[in-house]
Amino acid sequence: MKEYKPGIRLSLGIRLNTNENPYNLSNNVKFLLKIFKKNLNFIKIYPDNNNNYLINILKKKYNLKNNNIFVCNGSDEGLFFLFNLLKKFFIKIPFLSYPFYNIYCLFNKIIFKKILFKNILNYKNIFLPIPNSPTGEIFTIKKIKKSIEKKSFVILDCAYSDFSNFNYIKFINKKNNLIIVKTMSKFFSSANIRIGYIISNSFLIDKLNKIKYFFNSYTVNTISSYISIECLRDKHYFNYISQKINYIKTLFINLFNKKIINKSFGNFFLINSNIDFYIFFKKKNVYFRLFSNFKNKLIRISISNLFFFKKIRKNYLKWS
Repeated sequence: MKEYKPGIRLSLGIRLNTNENPYNLSNNVKFLLKIFKKNLNFIKIYPDNNNNYLINILKKKYNLKNNNIFVCNGSDEGLFFLFNLLKKFFIKIPFLSYPFYNIYCLFNKIIFKKILFKNILNYKNIFLPIPNSPTGEIFTIKKIKKSIEKKSFVILDCAYSDFSNFNYIKFINKKNNLIIVKTMSKFFSSANIRIGYIISNSFLIDKLNKIKYFFNSYTVNTISSYISIECLRDKHYFNYISQKINYIKTLFINLFNKKIINKSFGNFFLINSNIDFYIFFKKKNVYFRLFSNFKNKLIRISISNLFFFKKIRKNYLKWS
């Protein structure tokens, strides 16, 4: 069985291989943790298996109903449930994209086909990351809306969509099978708490809940749930750091210039380089994510903070 290999985990060096947000989470969370410290009695009981408090916040944020939202232990768990739910379909996934799609298809014995990202809207029953990782590509809202109206189901994996402020939730209704997967890990600087959520029509959300209860009734703990709530409430702070990330992305683009393959709408970008580039930076304790296609080595670089950018620029000028 093919398995997923996560990005290198390390305590030293500069890790730009996992698309994490380089900035800390909201100060609201620091106050929340102080409150938790004085009230730890809740740890001895199981968490709310329906995640009602978090769902209520998400409902208000996106103007939805409770039965439009499914909360899960990270978006990867949500994706696994979706592949399990849709395993009788012939699924299309992008050719160069998140490796877990391929692995979940193999694990669930799903018939699937890999399609070039630029052509995937021509098919039905598609998993579509917006923006795509590692390439950062998107489609216009107009093209996606047209695709939603005519396809059997469209799953939009929006792990990075908040960095470019794209919102497709308004297109969800009872008449279509649009499914949107989101996460607290990337934009909200909360990868460690493992919170994801899925938004769709009430019929599909009910199916996902049934799958979850076969697997584990209590997938999301109380501390993670409340941290998510505080992050969602502090929209001004995260909009501010998103602007900082976009500014530093501009600095990276100017630095790497012609090596960059296409415009990225996420907190990362893809360059076309050789293995020497990757190894050179690895020896400097700077870690990127390596992808391969038929001809070249493709290197995905997550956006860092300004301090790390200056170190990378210094080393890049030495390499070049």
